[in-house]
Amino acid sequence: MPDGPDRPWTRGRRTRWWLVVPADLVSVAVSVALAAASTKTLADTPALWWSQLWGPLAGLGLGWLLALVVARGQDHLEVPGPGALVTVVAWAGWAASRTWTGRLSLDWALMSLVLLGATTLGWRVLYGYAKAHDSMVPKPVQRRLDAQAARDLQGRQDPRDAQDLQAAQDPQAAQGTTPER
Repeated sequence: MPDGPDRPWTRGRRTRWWLVVPADLVSVAVSVALAAASTKTLADTPALWWSQLWGPLAGLGLGWLLALVVARGQDHLEVPGPGALVTVVAWAGWAASRTWTGRLSLDWALMSLVLLGATTLGWRVLYGYAKAHDSMVPKPVQRRLDAQAARDLQGRQDPRDAQDLQAAQDPQAAQGTTPER
């Protein structure tokens, strides 16, 4: 998956908050539900659900703010780089809430980190893969498109079209220069 300056879907755009906020909220809810199921507290009352959910939600908000400060202008929180920071801070908030209630253990901490990482980073990786795949034109398809454009230009009789065809096939020859060998 392309990353850094090779991400054409992020150039000239800011964070897609319409995607990041709901996807991260769902990721946190799924992680908390899976963690609650593993500790057999999934069927507890909504008040207990909130006691499990407030920590990672607070950490998620703090993680978004921290990622924006660290990224400074390149705040694409839908990519895995800043997303990892958001994940770690959300997990730290979750672990802090568990510590505050006296229910933090090493096995729970590892399990919750894996769950949160798989959900919050997982959707970012899948989104990046899909966007990278959409922004690439396979070479065979590009060759067919170029051949079709060449056929279209050859069918015309205007001399300017012939120059356009030559420029498309060899940009240096169209400028009057030849490549050095």
